[in-house]
Amino acid sequence: MSAPFALTEKQREANALLQSSAKHILLEGGSRSGKTLLLTRAVCARAIKAPKSRHAILRFHFKDCKESIGMDTLPNVMSRCFPQVPYSLNKQDWIATLPNKSEIWLGGLDDKDRTEKVLGKEYATIYLNEISQISYSARNLARTRLAQNVTYAHNDEIRQLALKMYYDCNPPSKS
Repeated sequence: MSAPFALTEKQREANALLQSSAKHILLEGGSRSGKTLLLTRAVCARAIKAPKSRHAILRFHFKDCKESIGMDTLPNVMSRCFPQVPYSLNKQDWIATLPNKSEIWLGGLDDKDRTEKVLGKEYATIYLNEISQISYSARNLARTRLAQNVTYAHNDEIRQLALKMYYDCNPPSKS
């Protein structure tokens, strides 16, 4: 069984930023600082909050997204942060489906056919993992798919889920 989830002080600061009105949010930090876990957690929380919403977590290479997010971070986040929420992960298409019919699509931007399949949908959240590996033009293309209009209920009020684009990267070399 995984250890209970607790945010570090830096992660609490980053989490406050993720909950702000900012549409584009970049988290920068060293390897093993928890950026990927925190951003994947934010994507999952948004998917849980808004039924029938669609979210994408993308890397440059699909293989890296599948291995690091699909086979490690996503299952870890769901078991540690949302253990009460069952989900299924279709390992042919790499789409996680939640009980509220929200989906989290995992993909890569390294193959034309795969890119067209992933970017053939609209999303409420797009998370570009390891943004320094993704070209600016691929980022701009992905950004055009940040367009899904989704509502959710909150205290007997219907709200619009804000569109969010998340990015992470390791600090650049000082040289």
